[in-house]
Amino acid sequence: MIKLLLCILLVLLSSAAGRALTRKYKLRKDFFYQFDLFNTRLINEVSYTKMPLAAFAEKYTFAGDFKKLLGNEEEAGYFSAKCDLAYLTEDDKNFIRDYFAMVGRSDAHSQREYLSSIRSEAERLRAESDAEYKRRAGLYTRLGFLFGLIAAIALA
Repeated sequence: MIKLLLCILLVLLSSAAGRALTRKYKLRKDFFYQFDLFNTRLINEVSYTKMPLAAFAEKYTFAGDFKKLLGNEEEAGYFSAKCDLAYLTEDDKNFIRDYFAMVGRSDAHSQREYLSSIRSEAERLRAESDAEYKRRAGLYTRLGFLFGLIAAIALA
């Protein structure tokens, strides 16, 4: 009886470990969702209300690591992005740095044009990170389950 419970616990723990391996993909997916939301809202604000960037940041709330990054940008005046998130690739980090280097630097018309040109890239990154998370989450969970099942069979 105890051996059966230990085998079930082993399978559950290995499945949870497989799921934990997908953490960086989930964080990346959440980050790019928040980034795309920020960009879309900023396009609307620049197009219609021409609200200053500091007032925009106070009006809307964001979550997760993007909120932390945005908080750092508020302190730095939105001019230098210190994007040191481990789950982002170097290309992602460079894209984020370039984005924040351009935001709030020119007139409303130029900002609207720049943000609109970035919109497709932001949507692509969001969709790509979402698809990668869905693909990896299922794979790693199943691999963890199978590893636990094999280990339980070997121990039994």
